[in-house]
This record gives sequence, structure tokens and C-alpha cells, in this order.
Amino acid sequence: MHSTDSLGEIPLFKGLSEKIISKLEGHSTVKRIEEGETYFRAGELPRHFSIVVSGQLKLFRINKAGKEQVFSYAQPNDAVGFVAVTDPYRAWPVDCVARTTTEVIEIELASLREILRSEPALAHQFMTELSKHLLRMVQLVDQLSLKDAHNRLAHWLETWITRNYPDSGDKELMLVLPYTQSEIAAQIGTVREVVSRGFSKMEKDGILKTSGKRVTIQSRARLREMANV
Repeated sequence: MHSTDSLGEIPLFKGLSEKIISKLEGHSTVKRIEEGETYFRAGELPRHFSIVVSGQLKLFRINKAGKEQVFSYAQPNDAVGFVAVTDPYRAWPVDCVARTTTEVIEIELASLREILRSEPALAHQFMTELSKHLLRMVQLVDQLSLKDAHNRLAHWLETWITRNYPDSGDKELMLVLPYTQSEIAAQIGTVREVVSRGFSKMEKDGILKTSGKRVTIQSRARLREMANV
């Protein structure tokens, strides 16, 4: 691996022995993906298990009508390719492009499977992370089937704040969202106009104020209440 960062510093691998980390790094390389460059396409067979070091990857599908559905944005320390570890013949179900210039650590899949078979501690880490992914998928299904678009928008915003401002508490918070309204809409399964109306409703209700991508959260408690309806 040609990176100054050790795999042992990545949350997925933290706490593992130096022997396991050394094995993983022996089969790892760093790849740079330029902004807008396709990393892989739906239908291709995966060759690597990847961890984002810097930048951001967008995982999405576009249907025959041209509508885009974003499934996730992989950010630093996020892993891509869990299914490929256990099912090497399953093609990628999504397209993936670099939203900004991005570096990923790639671990060769066949070697990773061999290490997993011989190192129970690593297998346990992967099972734990997979359970988190499954929970997120269940929550996504719950959001799409049981909540309207405005509630999903509130839930998305609350989740994003929790991840990016974990110590913000309930005080007034000013932030700049890294996504356009169209990009947010694609993540919550709706269209830009509905997201725009959702922000207008939250502004009218005194939950927040917006100015382009700048958002001031005025009532975090009311945002959580709307997210959990």
C-alpha cells in the first residue's frame, strides 16, 4: 500500500492485531479517482473491497426514464463492496462516480477472503459492520414506505447533522449543506420541487431558515419531532 495512513487507523479495522493489518496492507493499493470519473458501473464484477480515504463517492442508479436514485454517498472511512466479499460473482447493482477528487484504499478481493477465513477477529469486525448496513437498509425501507417526503427530508437532515455535528446538541446551528436540493431529493426518493417545499414548510414552522445551501437550525427538537412522525 502506498499511503502514509495505516489501515489500522480506519474504524473498520481498529483494534485488530498488527499481524492482521500487515496482511491486509500487503494486498492493498491506493487509487485516485478524479472528480466526475466513473469508479465502476452497474453490471461489472467487483475486483476490490474499497475504503474511502478522502473525497466522496456517489452510488446511484438511473432508470429508463432518466430518473436518478442515489443510494448512498461514501465518505472518508466508509467501505464499498461488502457483498462482493461473500459473493464474488454478483455484479455491482449500482453505478459509482467520484463526486470530488477521491482516494480509496483497494484490497484485492481474493486475498481478503483468504485472510477472513484465517482470522476470526477480522471476520467478526466485518459481521458487525454488515449488521449496521442491514439496519440502515431496513430504516431506508421504513422511510420510503411509512413516511411522506417532508418527514423523510427532516429525517435526512437530522441524520446528516448527527453525523457531521455530533456535539451540536439543541443549540442554534448554522451549517452549509454539501448537496443541492436535487441531490437531496435523489437520496430520499422524491424530486427537487418537493424538497424545496419541505424546506419552505420547515421555515414557516420555525424549525430552520435557509439561504441557498446555508441553513440555520432554529429548533433541533422540532426537527427531530418532524423526522420521527
